[in-house]
This record gives sequence, structure tokens and C-alpha cells, in this order.
Amino acid sequence: MRYKIANSVDELRQSFSLIYESYRHAGLVAEKPSGIRLTPFHLLKSTEVFVTLLEDVVVSTISLAGDGDLGLPLESIYADNVRIIRRRGLKMAEIGSLADRRESPVRFIETFAGMGRLLAQVAMARGYDGLVAATHPKHARLYSRILPFEQIGCEVSCPYANGNPAVMLALVFEDHHGSELYERFFGSLSQSSDTSSQPWSEETRNYFAQFVDHREPAIDGELAAMR
Repeated sequence: MRYKIANSVDELRQSFSLIYESYRHAGLVAEKPSGIRLTPFHLLKSTEVFVTLLEDVVVSTISLAGDGDLGLPLESIYADNVRIIRRRGLKMAEIGSLADRRESPVRFIETFAGMGRLLAQVAMARGYDGLVAATHPKHARLYSRILPFEQIGCEVSCPYANGNPAVMLALVFEDHHGSELYERFFGSLSQSSDTSSQPWSEETRNYFAQFVDHREPAIDGELAAMR
């Protein structure tokens, strides 16, 4: 399996189709003829899409949205928490749009760990101080197990996921400096990853812009991690 930042139309289309399939399976989105799910955040240059490839097939995906022109996706339900983070002088990026096509939890966890390592290294390379996420409470332990996320937001009913509960998680890299987990992702124990930027072409951005429904809320926190 290969972990990489997607930028080709084929890889991105597979990624957004997989997100749609996962979210439809979980009952979080309405049926769309396009079979594609992406938000306005995906069209920003501060957002990157990560994929796991088995040969040329995308079997898993996750997105990283930087705190840019639209703020953070989860800010619409956790505005106070985001304000506190910014007052600390921290620049964070949000992970979301997580989807996997395999049924095996073991394979999913292995893949999530591999993508998480690349994602964390990319976030640090881009100058972010850490990561945030909005996830279903039952998936919060997975995030804490693979990456040392901590819950900082109380459970809320998310209006953009058919009322499913969500909690906000955060990971500040410097808080874990020197730990075994930090070394695994960033230090001598980590496997060097290709963190170079893979910007979309304008043609690619224009192509996917047609699939964004701007009437939908922009929030796309990870609420349907496992099928």
C-alpha cells in the first residue's frame, strides 16, 4: 500500500466517491446523482487530500483543512473552542472526510496509522502547531490510540450529520515533544515521508467545483469513520 497526497483527477474523484459512499452508508448525506461528496473547503489551496492506494485503487482517504479563508470546518459548532485555540497563538489544521472501503477494522487501523503519520508530518511541514477534529464519540478513542488526541469540546448534536453526536478533539504537537509517540511520527523512529506540496491545477479545481453544493453546510467533521 502507498500513502500519498492526491492531486490527479482520478485519485481525487475516487477519494470523493469513497467519501460519498461511506457517508451514504452511515445515513449522513442525501443521495446525489454525481456520487461525489466534497465541501467548499476542498476547493481551498489550504486543503490537502490524502489517499491510501492499493495498486491504483483508493482504499482509504482523509483530508487536511488548514485554518484559512473559511476558518476551520468545525468552527460552526465549536466556535468558542476555536477562539481559545487562536488566543493561545496556535495555528491548527482540521482532519476530516475520513473513509475506508474495507470491512476489516484491523486493516482500517493499520491504514489510519500510516496515513496519520504522513498527515501529521505534512501538517508540521506546513507550519501548523497541531490538529483538531470533530468525530463521533465512539470513534474518539481510535484517534487517541493512533494519535494522542484529547477531547476539548463537549458532546453536541451535530445538525449537519442528521443530529448525530460529535465531540471536538485536539492535538498540539509541542505538548508531546520527546514522547515515544512523537518520535514515532516525527523523530528518528519515523519513516521519512514525501511532504512536498501537490497543488491542484486550475483545471482540476474547476472540474470539482461543479460538484460542490453550496447550499449544504460547509462543516465536514469526521463522524462516519468506519463503515
